[in-house]
Amino acid sequence: MQDAARIAAVIDALEQIFKFEQPADNTLNLYFRTHHYIGSKDRRFVAETVWAVVRRYGRYSALCKKLTARIAAALYLQEIGLSPDDYFTGEQYAPEPLKAAERIEYKELSPMLECPEWLKNKLDIADISAMTEPAATDLRVNTLKTTRDKVLKELEDFSPEPTPFSPIGIRLQGRPQITSLPAFIDGRVELQDEGSQIAALLTQAKAGDVILDWCAGAGGKTLAMAAMTQNKGVVYAVDLNTKRLRDLPDRARRSGAQNIVVLTDYKNLKSGYDLVLVDAPCTGTGTWRRSPDARWRVGKKQSAELVKTQRDILEKAAKSVKAGGRLFYITCSLDEAENDDQITAFLKKHKDFKLENLAPVFKEITGKTILTPVVHLSPSTFGTDGFFAASMIKE
Repeated sequence: MQDAARIAAVIDALEQIFKFEQPADNTLNLYFRTHHYIGSKDRRFVAETVWAVVRRYGRYSALCKKLTARIAAALYLQEIGLSPDDYFTGEQYAPEPLKAAERIEYKELSPMLECPEWLKNKLDIADISAMTEPAATDLRVNTLKTTRDKVLKELEDFSPEPTPFSPIGIRLQGRPQITSLPAFIDGRVELQDEGSQIAALLTQAKAGDVILDWCAGAGGKTLAMAAMTQNKGVVYAVDLNTKRLRDLPDRARRSGAQNIVVLTDYKNLKSGYDLVLVDAPCTGTGTWRRSPDARWRVGKKQSAELVKTQRDILEKAAKSVKAGGRLFYITCSLDEAENDDQITAFLKKHKDFKLENLAPVFKEITGKTILTPVVHLSPSTFGTDGFFAASMIKE
């Protein structure tokens, strides 16, 4: 494809994404499936450019009354030092020339504009700024099969580095095709952000534990806890959206995890689990580095509904924890209403649960000192996705 045709494809994809009706990665994947003639190199260019523009949606919107895909693409070309008129030519496969109303002059604006108005007083400016940059490529080393040192040596062509805080993580430069790496194919590594790795390690899952992953999603933390238990004990995985779990059995076989049981629903759950993990549905404000469109897809009303859902899940999940067991609560949100406030409300109502101090566990895992019994992983401080974690022990 010619460069102008590539920009035209970027505009086509952005027109769908800017509706913010579904996750942008779903929209982009559908676009490529329906435009199969786009080759791999062109697809990579289009994808990278689309994501770069989406990360600037708030700032570009502040420069005009109504941001369109065409205006956004033109602004991005200006930002990287190119003239839009060289691409918007109207020639074969190129976008039509810009109209007078579409000729907006690019200006550098504050990253604070990449935060919806209703959230600006809830999030730290440093975190908002940090999350305008793309996330690194992090891998979790599967300790059932190998060690981090061995994988670091194997992947030396990708300039790998140990993650600074997770003892089982590796950070790669660039965007290599992870799924084609032998280490991935053989189940020796999994794609997982360092923050998510730390959250899983904080659960302190150990050999012999009977564990319930209440909101397992695709099963990333399920696999991590199975490795922590050394295949001794059982890790049950369940999710309201059963489609999310469809690949977990194959992933478990690839990783050598033999103690994972996928449940089809929440019926007939035991009441004697050593550990119940609630990785609760949330606004995902901590994941904006890798899901920049998410900030524009969730509003104040949806946030309030999610807070209620989290409260309901905690109530139900608490019934499955045995005496002496732990209810472990995680979100990938930076909003206090979804984090500290939820734990405070839960403990006030459930006197049979006591908050566990995670500070010593966090210090052992990361080498860093925190001053609170709960964990706040900040994108600006730790360079990870934003996470909150709290552990409550049932007496």
